Amino acid sequence: MTNLHGVRIFTQNLKELIEEKLTLYQALKIIGSSRVTDKKIRNCAEYLADSVENGTAFSSAVRTCPYITFDNVYISFISFSEESGNLNETLDFLLDRTIRKEENRNSLFSALVYPLFVVFLVLCVSVLFLFSDEIFPGSMFLLGIDKRKAAKTVFFCFMTFLFFCSAVIILLLHFMGEDRLYEAFLAGGFLSCNGINMAQACNMASVVLGIDSKFGKVFQKAREGLEYGMDLRTAFSRGNDLKVQKKIELALLLAEETGNKNKLFLKIADSLKKENERNRKYCLTLVEPAFIVLTGIFVLGIVINLVLPVVSDSVIM
Repeated sequence: MTNLHGVRIFTQNLKELIEEKLTLYQALKIIGSSRVTDKKIRNCAEYLADSVENGTAFSSAVRTCPYITFDNVYISFISFSEESGNLNETLDFLLDRTIRKEENRNSLFSALVYPLFVVFLVLCVSVLFLFSDEIFPGSMFLLGIDKRKAAKTVFFCFMTFLFFCSAVIILLLHFMGEDRLYEAFLAGGFLSCNGINMAQACNMASVVLGIDSKFGKVFQKAREGLEYGMDLRTAFSRGNDLKVQKKIELALLLAEETGNKNKLFLKIADSLKKENERNRKYCLTLVEPAFIVLTGIFVLGIVINLVLPVVSDSVIM
């Protein structure tokens, strides 16, 4: 069981028990004593229950748990729930976030199966081509072809193929990977809709993005501006990132028309989600044709440099 899956199952079990009006300690004890759940989750629940019973804050216990690793965003939201007393809705948000991360990771692995299979197949063909005489004695497959030239040609063609495949896979990872900007706006939107001011919502968004990241710094500057009394548009203009500014501008116009600025970040997150789904659809549509073309170029390179010269010499003779 992966750590992410463990976080998901633990959060789901805890949420279901909290919904039954049990105390946090009671819910953790039940999870810890259940024989249905995985041992790692039971150990985690027992550790957290003992910590809570001894007076440790739940967020602090989650931070130091040795059995399941919870990220900073998860810990920050648990800390928020302690301040607001809204544990149930917070667990609901965290469960949805964990499910999204797990499903996104699974879809990414699925998308990588075809490219990696093609690379492996081309590698096998290259090895078979170079060592055909050793693998199939007497086949005379490379008869008339200089083996040193063949090795150099196949190596060059394969490395070129691998270079372009790597570029396509990197693009695939970029479009299929987790969109932290979407997660940041979603987290900020959840907090702002639950009574947290925009400055704190921006701070949480920067935690999701990584405080030292490019977009994280934008949200930190916005937080500082909001704390100094600036409006949202002015605060985000200090970040100097056109992508974020554009999303904020469009959402602000809509928020001003509807008069509901609490859902501003959620509206931006929704637009980012639609944009991501559209980009992923295009990316998945182009992956297979791209690798078919790259494989064709690889085969064509070998044919032009090795096979055609031999065939031409045979015809002339």
